[in-house]
Amino acid sequence: MNQLLTILIIIILLTFIYLYVVKSGRKDRKKRALWQECRRLLRLPTKLADETIERQIKSLKERHPDRSEEWYLEKIIYDLERDRK
Repeated sequence: MNQLLTILIIIILLTFIYLYVVKSGRKDRKKRALWQECRRLLRLPTKLADETIERQIKSLKERHPDRSEEWYLEKIIYDLERDRK
């Protein structure tokens, strides 16, 4: 009985670790995709686009603290698309 409980706890822990790794990988992919979209919309060389995005994020963090980086990137994309219209 004791061995069964130990095995069950190990399985549960491994499941949580797996889910954490999978979820964090998705966030990284989403963040990279959003960053690429910002670059595409800026139509600047990569280095200049990255500097511009970083400045925008810094400015947004001052106005909207405690948001995720994905939120800041989505806001930049929204603003760029809005300004194009």
